[in-house]
Amino acid sequence: MDGAPQPTPATADRQVIATHGDLHRWIEPWYGAYAILGALASGLAVIAIPLIVTGGGGSATEIGTAIAAQNIGALFAPFWGTIADKTKSYRVIFFLGFILIGLGFLILSALSGLSAWTAGAFLIGFGTGASNTVASLFVVEFTPREEWGQRISWMQTFNAAGSVIGMALAGLLAPRLDTLLAALLVIPAIVIGGRGLPVPGGRFHLPRPHIHAADFAHLLHRSGPNAGTVVAAAHPAKFADFLSLRGALTSGFGIFIAAWFLFSLAVSSFSSLYPVLMEKSFSVSVAQSSLLMSIATALSIPLYNYAGRLVTRQGPAAVLGIGIFGRMIGLAGLAAVAFLHVGWAMLPVILLFGLYQGIWPLLSVASNDLAATLAPFGQGAAMGLFNAAAAIASAAGAVLGGKVADMFGYPAVSLFAAAVALLALACVVALARGAAATAAAVAG
Repeated sequence: MDGAPQPTPATADRQVIATHGDLHRWIEPWYGAYAILGALASGLAVIAIPLIVTGGGGSATEIGTAIAAQNIGALFAPFWGTIADKTKSYRVIFFLGFILIGLGFLILSALSGLSAWTAGAFLIGFGTGASNTVASLFVVEFTPREEWGQRISWMQTFNAAGSVIGMALAGLLAPRLDTLLAALLVIPAIVIGGRGLPVPGGRFHLPRPHIHAADFAHLLHRSGPNAGTVVAAAHPAKFADFLSLRGALTSGFGIFIAAWFLFSLAVSSFSSLYPVLMEKSFSVSVAQSSLLMSIATALSIPLYNYAGRLVTRQGPAAVLGIGIFGRMIGLAGLAAVAFLHVGWAMLPVILLFGLYQGIWPLLSVASNDLAATLAPFGQGAAMGLFNAAAAIASAAGAVLGGKVADMFGYPAVSLFAAAVALLALACVVALARGAAATAAAVAG
């Protein structure tokens, strides 16, 4: 409408999901491969790995160990960034990542036992890190800067859509069929990825070895799944960054890293066991829990745009606190339903898990913003530390969640996760109060 307020440059810059313009200009054929990557890493793996382990007689701790191996594999993303930077073999790394993912799923499909489960899960994480690391480089090194926002937005959309479809599919098939399907999906991913994938060194290559920090802030505000990895790869940590690390950890940045570590640990302790936990705690079948996660994720996608505007108005610390509080309420509510054994559990379970899953965009946008703006040293080192803290916490949380389930039962996992999320929220409250006090002092 003519009288509607127009978005400011700041709010426009924070829009994540592209909603205007000619689609053929922004969408490349190889985005289909990126959608398949979402289906594999964020869809089928989330459901299939826990079910493979428990179907093979594994304990909850062994489920957590396998998921921890997947997170440890993802920790090698900076390694792939270094290789890509030195060799410019972006296409090779992109395809190699899919091959490693396919091999991991094949191991899970064909073999059994803790060694096979951890090896397969590790390869899935290792390969995901490879393909994810170079995906955004295909945008920032081959397209003009003014097109990054739309292209990153559409990449995010394709990846999210793939994960939604992968989750839904995972609940319809037996676990070993899920892993076999995932391995076979690597073939069309490589075929589709070969169509229109940029060629380094060609006439359309626009290498930017020294991209301005403001350009990477532009990327981070899109909150793509691997924007932080791009920043870390393009701005590697310097020796001076390590010298200032001790002081940084006692600053607002250190409080934020502690909060994100605790939050990642809490989330992983719950999500690593998700399909088994839902069945054991609430008698929700795998097909129902997969569909529930798929629908909640799909409905959350438009929330990215709102999250960006909310961060602009309220500040990233406040939005992060809202996100953590929402997930904590979801987890605590699920624990209450599980322990009370209510006969009408399905409706509150749907609503509580919908809150837990759907509020993710607020967390994603706010955390990327804080990681980039709070660090007293280089953005590359900051994003590297941010990603590493999340991966390590996710690995530890997966194992701890399994231990809690084995010792106290699956309902106790939701309660444990809620308690740890409360600690993370306390850190964010301290961070927000510190920022408010600093702002007041400057104003005074």
